[in-house]
Amino acid sequence: MTSISSKKRTWKCPAIKWVGILSLFLASCDTPKEIGDDLFSVEVGLNYSDTITVKSSTVLIDSIYTGSPGTLLLGSFSHPVLGITESSFYTQVANIDTLFAKSTSVYDSLNLRLVYAGFQGDTTKSQTISVYRLLDSLSLKTNYFANSSVRSDASLLGRHTFNPRPIRTKAMNGDSAQFDTLRFRMSDSFGRELLSKYADAKVAAGDKGFRDYFPGMLFKSTASSAGAILNFTPSFSRMTLYFHNPGDTTKYHIDYYFSLSNAYYPEFLARFNQIKSTKSGPLAALKNPGDIVSSTATSGLTYIQAGTGLSTKIEFPYLMNLKGNRNVAVNKAELVLTAADNIDLQNTVGQLSVVETNATNRTLRNSYGLKYLLSEGGTGVNTATINQISRTYTFNVTTAVQSLLVGKQANSGWLITPALTTSASGNSGINNESARFVPLQALKARLKIYYSYIAK
Repeated sequence: MTSISSKKRTWKCPAIKWVGILSLFLASCDTPKEIGDDLFSVEVGLNYSDTITVKSSTVLIDSIYTGSPGTLLLGSFSHPVLGITESSFYTQVANIDTLFAKSTSVYDSLNLRLVYAGFQGDTTKSQTISVYRLLDSLSLKTNYFANSSVRSDASLLGRHTFNPRPIRTKAMNGDSAQFDTLRFRMSDSFGRELLSKYADAKVAAGDKGFRDYFPGMLFKSTASSAGAILNFTPSFSRMTLYFHNPGDTTKYHIDYYFSLSNAYYPEFLARFNQIKSTKSGPLAALKNPGDIVSSTATSGLTYIQAGTGLSTKIEFPYLMNLKGNRNVAVNKAELVLTAADNIDLQNTVGQLSVVETNATNRTLRNSYGLKYLLSEGGTGVNTATINQISRTYTFNVTTAVQSLLVGKQANSGWLITPALTTSASGNSGINNESARFVPLQALKARLKIYYSYIAK
C-alpha cells in the first residue's frame, strides 16, 4: 500500500495576532459543525496539516443494486487494468392499449427498437444481441444486484448482429447530441404467438394480465472481442407488433413498452442490469468481498468502478499522532482525492460517497442499509462531485475526523464508492446504472486539517 508521509507542517500565531488570524480563517472556510461545546478553554494557536499519512488500496465490496435502472446496459468493454466488464439486462414488457385483432388478422412483423442513451468503450466492433424469454417473473418488490439472475428459456426470441451507432448527429458546439435507435426484427413465431393472444381478454388488455402470461425478456450481447457497453433508455424503447385484416387497407400495430408509469405509481415494470467483471493483472486477486490490493501493485493508482464493486479504501494509520498527549478541536477537515491525469470525463464516475468500513474491509450496515458518513451539518450522504478542472473530489469530513481523534469512531478507514442513493424511507445503497470508473492517484490523496489544541 502506498503511504504519504513527511514531517508534519504546522504554523502558529502569537497571542496578540490570534483574534485577527481566527477571523480571517473563519471568513475563508465553510462554517463548521459545532464541535467541542463542552470545552472550557482553547489554547492560543491555530494549526494546519496536510501531511497526515494516507494509505490507499482497491477493495472489492458487495451489495451493488442494479434494480429499476434508468439505463439498460448491454455489451462489454476491455480495460488493461480492470479487465473485461460485461452486462446483460432483464426486463418486463407490457402493452397499455388492448390488442384488438380477429381470427382472420394477418401477422406482418414484430420489431424491436432500443434507443441509445450513450456508450462506453470501442463502438467500431460489431456485436450480436440475443433475446430470450424469462421463465420466472420479475418483481418491483425484489432487490436485484449486479450478480442476480432469473431463469430463461434457451429458445431465441430474436437475434441481431450490428455495428453500434450510438450518436447520429451532434451540435457544432458539442453541447448537445441526438442519439440513434437500434432497430431489428424479432422471431416471427413469437410475433404470431403474441397476435394469437387477442382471444384471451386478460392478456390482450395488457398490464398484469400480459405479464402473467409473458414474464419478460433477457438481453445478452456477444462480440468477437470486447468492444463497448451500450446504454439504452427504457423510457423510449419498445417492441411493436404489426398486423392487418384482409380487405382492410389500415395497417394496425400495438406497442409493448419497457417502461410504464402514471401519476400514482412511478413504475409498473421491473428490470435490472446483470454486470460481470473478469479482472486481470493485480486486480485479479479481488475475488471475494473484502479482498484488497495495495496501490503499490497498481502503479500508484486505486480504482472505483460502478456496477462491479470496485472501491477505494482510505486509511489514516498515524492520525492519532496529531494530538500526542493533548486534546484537539478540529476547525475544519477535508479529504481531497485526485483522479489520474488522462481520465475521460464522459466515462468517469462523477460523484463519490464515503461509506463506513471495518478492519476486514467490509461495508458496515444498519437497519437502513449501508452506513455512510453524514454530509457536514446535515443528515444526507457525504458525497463529492468531481471538479472537472482540477480532477479532484473534495469531502468535508470535519465531524468525522473529530470523532476519530476523540475515539468515538474506530480508526479502521473509509470506503470511497460510487454515489449512494437513499429511498424515501431512508434505505441506503449503491445503485449503479453504468460501468464507469475512475482511477485515483494514491500519492496525491490529502487529509487537510485546521485544528487547535485545547485544555479542559
